Amino acid sequence: MSNMKRNISKLKFPHRLHCVATVAPPSCACPRQKRPPRSGAMMVLIALMMVGFMVTVAFSVDIAHMHLTRTELRTATDAASKAAAATLAETMNRNQAIKRGREIAAANSVNGEPLRLSARNFQFGNANPGKAGKFEFKNGGRPYNTVRVTGKRDKQSLSGAVPLFFGGLTGVDLFETESSASATYIERDVVLVVDRSGSMSGSKFKDLISAIETFTETLNGTPVDEYVGLASYSEYASTDVDLTANLYQINRGVKLMKLGGWTSVSRGMAAGNRIMEGGRNAKFVERTMIVMTDGRHNRGPDPELIARELNAEGIMIHTITFGRNADQRRMNKVARIGGGRHYHATNGIQLKKIYREIALTLSTIMTQ
Repeated sequence: MSNMKRNISKLKFPHRLHCVATVAPPSCACPRQKRPPRSGAMMVLIALMMVGFMVTVAFSVDIAHMHLTRTELRTATDAASKAAAATLAETMNRNQAIKRGREIAAANSVNGEPLRLSARNFQFGNANPGKAGKFEFKNGGRPYNTVRVTGKRDKQSLSGAVPLFFGGLTGVDLFETESSASATYIERDVVLVVDRSGSMSGSKFKDLISAIETFTETLNGTPVDEYVGLASYSEYASTDVDLTANLYQINRGVKLMKLGGWTSVSRGMAAGNRIMEGGRNAKFVERTMIVMTDGRHNRGPDPELIARELNAEGIMIHTITFGRNADQRRMNKVARIGGGRHYHATNGIQLKKIYREIALTLSTIMTQ
């Protein structure tokens, strides 16, 4: 027993024992499948995306080209209409207006080429403010104060349609467009009809002289050269200044008037019409009469009858009453018959403002 213990004590364990369990993988009878290569599919997808990208770029370039062409066409037709309208007002000749409009159109390029217009691209008519305040064009309406120009780039136009850069890709080879512009150049013959009866003596007449000077000064600052005439009345009427572009003569004519007598508004209007008849061709010129009084009509025909005659001849009538004794009711009716507006001033400052306001509304240039 002692020998056994001695032998056990002699045993040494310098190393630890490690046990590792191993399991054999299960056998599989299915063969391993190989994945197909992906490089070919990606190339096809990239090619399709590139084609779509190129088509998008081509379409964007042509869209930008079309917008630029429209802008250039609008600019060219605007310039042509303004030039034609100004020439019409100056010469009162439609052929001259067309010639000038074509010259200005050709000076503007559309898609790198001059815009070529024919006489059929021009329309002549009349434009007046509608109910909404916007000018409405009436083709063939008189007096001619508006020229409408329609610029075209299509297969039937002189300049032809616009070729697109990438028509082969998009399937559309040509682009067609048109633009219309109307320019109104309002020329007017204006006749001032003023009251020189006895009631206008003193400060009233001084206020009238100052107001007429304001009127002519304002007209001199407008873009149109208006022709203005002057008639005056008391019991009888006179034609003081024929229609003229020299507005200094109007100021001088008022200062030379002699005051006194009764009041015949109708005879003053008839005298104003005689001046108007010696003016420019009514086919091309707007005609306006401005009738002023500080009193009440008491001699001669009814002013309303004369107003109807003038309105039938295409003459617009504005009326101005000055002072508390003026017949506002009657003069308001005269203005309505004449297609104009009635104004009333209680003092000289208001009278100046009224004449200035009327002057500013007489001439304008506009484009649609």
